Amino acid sequence: MVYVRNNESGFARLGMVVSKKTIPKAVARNFAKRLVREVFRCNFPSGQALDVVVRAKRQLDSENSAEGRQALVQLLQAMKA
Repeated sequence: MVYVRNNESGFARLGMVVSKKTIPKAVARNFAKRLVREVFRCNFPSGQALDVVVRAKRQLDSENSAEGRQALVQLLQAMKA
């Protein structure tokens, strides 16, 4: 789930919500955060002044990382339009 709001800072900011209830193991939570940061850095346009909050709703680990990465890329590209 992705929440987006305009900001006054002049640049894009990223926030993440990855709870222990959703992803119980710390290694998997850290992996999910690294994945979200990388996708945001590579696929989000730098000229937009938006606050983007990504909320993990299900387990995201190395086995299904390609699926999660693709879903996040699609959500970020939908925000460009």
